[in-house]
Amino acid sequence: MWKEITLKRWAAILVGFLGLVMVYVFQRHLFYDPIQEALVAYGKHPEDFNALKFAGSKVLRYILNDGFSILIIFGLFEKKKYMKFAVGVFFFGFVVLLPLYLVLTIYFSEATYSFLNHLHRLVLNPLLMLLLIPAFYYQQQLTETHKS
Repeated sequence: MWKEITLKRWAAILVGFLGLVMVYVFQRHLFYDPIQEALVAYGKHPEDFNALKFAGSKVLRYILNDGFSILIIFGLFEKKKYMKFAVGVFFFGFVVLLPLYLVLTIYFSEATYSFLNHLHRLVLNPLLMLLLIPAFYYQQQLTETHKS
């Protein structure tokens, strides 16, 4: 697998990985998220909470994280069927999971804080997308084994 990776694919992996690192390192500076600290400290939203700014920030973070993850997947596999599946997972998260997370966080965060903590990791961290890498690798190994 590794000897087949072209310079273009190595660049995609590097940009994807560095992008994920940069999003993580600068998350407090790039994204508006007063809820996390306020819920832990006070058990409710801060007084000056801006729901639209919060939602926009989360949408941007989701797009960046999953976009960089898709770059990594492209660099590792470059198969159309894997890319289509990864983009499908991206859109499922964007259309179903992200709106669910935003509604629960903005309107019901005090009651669902424990659940939101786990949903946050699934939706806004690239966890779901990065779980595809071992699955695609396994699928690729099965395909190669059946060809031999």
